[in-house]
Amino acid sequence: MADSTVSVVLKSRDGQKQKINVKVENTLTSLIGGIQQVAQNISPLLNELVERERVVGDCSFEDEDSDEDDDEAEKHQNSGLPPSAKRSKM
Repeated sequence: MADSTVSVVLKSRDGQKQKINVKVENTLTSLIGGIQQVAQNISPLLNELVERERVVGDCSFEDEDSDEDDDEAEKHQNSGLPPSAKRSKM
């Protein structure tokens, strides 16, 4: 059987691209192993990106979270209302 490749391209916000390629055989077991290997290889890269974003954009993340909290509060306030009446087609 011919070998195949599992390919992943990680693109950061600043436009940098990092490619990860893992060769696998044409079996389900090999594909699963290849995906697990990609996950192991990409995890440190994602952690690095998260740390960079945390240092650069701490303030912007707080603003986004507060908007989500407001939306959830509105949902809880509206949850006590009965559903609107359905119209029947004539």
